[in-house]
Amino acid sequence: MFWKRQVPIGIVFVVGMLTLFGWFIEQETIRSFVEDDATQWYDVIASFAVILGALNLLKLQGKKVLNRKKDWQYSVLAIFGFAFAFFAGFIFRGGNTLVITDPGPNLPQVAQVIAGEQRALVDNVLSGLLAVPQEEEIKLDKSYMRFSGAESLKSKLAEAGAVAEIRTQRWGGHLLSDGSLFKWMFDNVFTPLAATMFALLAFFVASASYRAFRIRNFEATLLLSAGIIIMLGRVPIGNTISTWFIAYVVVLIAAIIVNTFVNNRLATLATVAAGFIMVTIAGFLMGWPADRPAFLYLPKMQEWIYLYPNIAGMRAVMIGIALGMVGTSLRVILGIEKSFMGEK
Repeated sequence: MFWKRQVPIGIVFVVGMLTLFGWFIEQETIRSFVEDDATQWYDVIASFAVILGALNLLKLQGKKVLNRKKDWQYSVLAIFGFAFAFFAGFIFRGGNTLVITDPGPNLPQVAQVIAGEQRALVDNVLSGLLAVPQEEEIKLDKSYMRFSGAESLKSKLAEAGAVAEIRTQRWGGHLLSDGSLFKWMFDNVFTPLAATMFALLAFFVASASYRAFRIRNFEATLLLSAGIIIMLGRVPIGNTISTWFIAYVVVLIAAIIVNTFVNNRLATLATVAAGFIMVTIAGFLMGWPADRPAFLYLPKMQEWIYLYPNIAGMRAVMIGIALGMVGTSLRVILGIEKSFMGEK
């Protein structure tokens, strides 16, 4: 019990307090621990957590396939996708590029070989070869997934009198380099699937917005109004809507508010008539400019909403999250929260 309870709590307490007070102590060793060592520890622990999570995923999906549970076919795809990603990331590297160290005396023939491989114009390739100083290496743009493809081009260049060597991307660098299997998988499998998912999310967002924007109370009315202003102010059609049209709409909204509280037709009619007359006179005096008065111009209105109420709300949420993190961290450091040990 001592090793399962007191020791983990003691380690968490010491490391947590050291990391916490390290930001307030000007001591080089402690500062180095907080900024470097603790971060590296976190990366190492997170790496093992990722491995355990992947193994747990395979375990759960494998059981689902073996027991032929509902929708077990999707589990087969999940296992296959994991195996393919593992193979592309840790086993098959790819990313083989050719570097011409000596183009030789017959540049037109070398340019013809490169142009045929890259589907480019021979004259453009030749001009590019001539622009490179003789002592510099020439790295070809195309990268090959298989070593045999690069070897085939190397043989063709050798027949044309050029000397080339094949260079393979280092491990880790192949994840982002063209011509690697992992990069191909990311561009041709993961990216289209992610785009499809986000495209479907747009319909869910539209459905949720419809339910949220239904006018039921004052808060929903504010949400609906702000949403309409933001959407119109950020599209080209919002720039073409005159501020005077918005002014007439504001007069009608004011009449609705008056009718709601006063419930008198004459008062409502007087509000509409007086508002229309004032807006019309102001329009004639100002010459009906489309973007003035600025506070009624939709792009300016949406910018104000975005910069002030929106930012204020985001900061309030971030402050709440920060306070929650502080509270949770203190509970863990002081041993009150024991969920990291598997206890409630």
